[in-house]
Amino acid sequence: MSPEQKLNKLLLKQIRKKAGGLENIPAELMPLLEAISQSYDHYERDRHLIERSMDLSSKELSEAYEKLSAQAKLLQKTNEELKQFSFAVSHDLKEPLRTIASYIQLIEIRLKDQLTPETSEFMQYAVSGVKHMQQMLEAMLYYAQIDGQMVTTSSVNLNTALSIAISNLRADLEASKANFIYPNDLPTINGHQMQMVSVFQNLLSNSIKFRSTEPLKIELTFRTLHKNYLFSFRDNGIGIPPSERQRVFNLFRRGHSVQQYEGVGMGLSICKKIIENHQGEMWVDEHTTSGCQIHFTLPVNTQ
Repeated sequence: MSPEQKLNKLLLKQIRKKAGGLENIPAELMPLLEAISQSYDHYERDRHLIERSMDLSSKELSEAYEKLSAQAKLLQKTNEELKQFSFAVSHDLKEPLRTIASYIQLIEIRLKDQLTPETSEFMQYAVSGVKHMQQMLEAMLYYAQIDGQMVTTSSVNLNTALSIAISNLRADLEASKANFIYPNDLPTINGHQMQMVSVFQNLLSNSIKFRSTEPLKIELTFRTLHKNYLFSFRDNGIGIPPSERQRVFNLFRRGHSVQQYEGVGMGLSICKKIIENHQGEMWVDEHTTSGCQIHFTLPVNTQ
């Protein structure tokens, strides 16, 4: 019995006790009792309606949850299939492309004295195109593998990751005479070391590649922002055109001429994917008027 039913029963009991029965109740009290009775009836009706509505809502929520769960499983399965497909296609295409490039180069060597300058140039274009495709496939393979590498994580000292990236690009940094300024107290995070090496290496490589005529200056800074570290990577190069800043993280998207600059346009896509795998975000500063400035966040290691 609900508290309201108990109260109504107690009220009727008191009325009968005092008046001897409902027929003995003074006439002036009847409107009040009728109002109380009507209020109780309204309450009971509303309570039943609310309970029924809650039952329906609960059922609808349960059905919606089941649908979302099914869709999530389907999306996960589709995503896995796409990754396997991209891995298989990329891996299986590498060898035929290598064969094509090798045979074109062999033909050029054997027919060297018989080739016109124009034909020789065409063959060089063909080899260059095949090599570019090989680079794209290598990038696709790495992009497809990124998720799988995050199954297990460990403590990553970002100073170490950055040192490895600098060591890998030492020749390019020296050739470009880059002045790279960075802190020596970078934090330790929970993640994947070689993926973080890849982030630093891609960002540094972009700065070197897209430098201007001015002496190259690159700067990395970081600060703690709430429960995240905020990193800022900036240079004084030619920058990214404003029209491309929103799309520069798309696969194979390039902010500058393919003919003028080498690469396949996946460096920043890979960086963004890695940072998101580490529960962070990456974006281009849209207010930068000179050079390029890229920000990314990583969660503070609470372990």
